[in-house]
Order: sequence, then structure tokens, then C-alpha cells
Amino acid sequence: MNDYEILFQKYVKELKEAIEEEKEFLDPNLDKERYEYELSISGRVIAVFRKYWFECDKLNDNEENEYYVNPKDFCVDWLSGEHEELFRIIEKIPYYPIGIDEHGNYV
Repeated sequence: MNDYEILFQKYVKELKEAIEEEKEFLDPNLDKERYEYELSISGRVIAVFRKYWFECDKLNDNEENEYYVNPKDFCVDWLSGEHEELFRIIEKIPYYPIGIDEHGNYV
């Protein structure tokens, strides 16, 4: 297993935990689309998303790594399939809460 796969396992675990915590604060009677959207914009979910975006980017900066993984692919697309429930939530984020500074670095 490479460094990205190990990091992805941690991301999935932490994302599941954040979503479970946030579910306690949502109205379970919301329709499914609205419920997933509300989860996607919750503070804990956004914090996990940002954390692992930056962690993926940090791995990309490591010259010893032979791979490059786009952080968007890592945080969103890799969830598709095996983690479809998580994917459906994360794909509803209305914008990626990531900026780029004057040096081209994620902030």
C-alpha cells in the first residue's frame, strides 16, 4: 500500500466520524438531497475535507514520492464506488473551501 492509499484510509475513517457527529444536529425528516447537502457544508466535514486536501498536497511535495495525486481527485473522486455514500455527500459541496496564494500554494 502506498502513502496515498494509507492517507485515504485515514480520510475515509475521519470523514465517516465527522458525518456521524453532524447527523446528530440535522433534521432526519429532510429530503435525502437536502440532508446530504447539509452534511456537506457542516463544519466538521469541511474541516476533514480541507485537512486531507492539504495532506495530499503535502505528499505531492515530497520528492521521495514517485506518484502525484490531484487533491480534488483524492478528496472527491476516490470516494466514488466503494464509498458511494460519502461520495454523494462530498460531491454536494457547493465550492471547494480551498484557496491559492500568490505563490500557487493551497491555503
